[in-house]
Amino acid sequence: MKKIPATQLRVGMFVVDAGLSWMDYPYLYQEEGEIESQERIDAILAEGFEEIFVDPSRGSYAGLEDEEPLEESLLQDADDLARIPSRKVSFKEEMGRARRLYTDSLQFAREFLHGARMGYLVDYSKSEKLVESVIDSVMRNDDAIVSLTKLRDFDEYSYTHSINVAVLAVAFGKNLGLSHKMLRALGSAGIFHDLGKAKIPEAILNKPGKLTEEEFEIMKSHPQKGFELLAQQGGAGEDVLLGVLQHHEKHNGRGYPDAASGDEVSVLARIIAVADVYDALTSERVYKKGMLPYKALSLMYTMRGEDFHTGYVERFIKSMGIYPVGSFVRLSSREYAVVSGSNISVPLYPQVIVVLDYMQRPCTPRQVDLAENRGDSSHVLEIIECLNPKRYNIDPAAYLM
Repeated sequence: MKKIPATQLRVGMFVVDAGLSWMDYPYLYQEEGEIESQERIDAILAEGFEEIFVDPSRGSYAGLEDEEPLEESLLQDADDLARIPSRKVSFKEEMGRARRLYTDSLQFAREFLHGARMGYLVDYSKSEKLVESVIDSVMRNDDAIVSLTKLRDFDEYSYTHSINVAVLAVAFGKNLGLSHKMLRALGSAGIFHDLGKAKIPEAILNKPGKLTEEEFEIMKSHPQKGFELLAQQGGAGEDVLLGVLQHHEKHNGRGYPDAASGDEVSVLARIIAVADVYDALTSERVYKKGMLPYKALSLMYTMRGEDFHTGYVERFIKSMGIYPVGSFVRLSSREYAVVSGSNISVPLYPQVIVVLDYMQRPCTPRQVDLAENRGDSSHVLEIIECLNPKRYNIDPAAYLM
């Protein structure tokens, strides 16, 4: 998948629906299918679309080479990996605590978003306690609580999204080496990043079609409104407020509300922007299927240096792993497995639980660390491809939870 300017669109190219919200990316054309005429291209340009994702492997146009989605050299031997603390507990041991924490956090999200719609103040002190618990969980074993962002099956996207972004951002920030103080600010900014949407009319938030120019201007006000709500009630520091205000700003200056660019965008906002898009792409919604994690990461990789600040997507991939926990994969042994843990120093070789044999028959689950025999060519076991577990009647959560 490759992102190109709309002006480079050609007859025969295959447009991909990336799954990004048109409310956040109004100038991104996403009607999937092959472009069949110059007239269609002219209409797309006339409608004001400026960017497009295309799949070079599909369609009849042969003049576009695909970009390598993930460079292995980017994912290994990074200097910052040495600062990552070793895990203190196992995935299984942390999972019980992580589930309770996620449930409590989700209830808090329901309360503060509903209260904000009704005009009540946000209980900022309660959010600080939850964020501390998230940080503690991430430090003990970040795979456990991060896995819940994709394994929990809720229809309440507006609530789960707030918690997911906070969890993903804290886990990412930890692997970037941020201080405990900055992790606290990052988690709070993640929880409240969409607070301002409580002040957007529901007719606009829930509109099934494309927003009008006037409606989109109202929609773009939600970061400013969230900033104002937090500032008015007190408790949130400048780092948190900037994270909320700037989470839709882009490195290239084409974001909102202030078209900030480059170093004008705070570090916390840069991190939240990455976590925000990743969760949106991979979440199951009423109107769309969630994208497989590795596909979402590949798509985001093509947006580096433009939507996202240089280096942040690459480091996010290191943090998540190319195959995030919960991914369903086929191994070089022809067996099928669920990814159960990451090996951040060698992200191509995570920990897995083998669940199906080479005939796709259920087998006694067994844990395998793919990194263990990586140097032994006679015993090396590798991931061949990432698959949709639903097609194989596999529920990754059943093996991880």
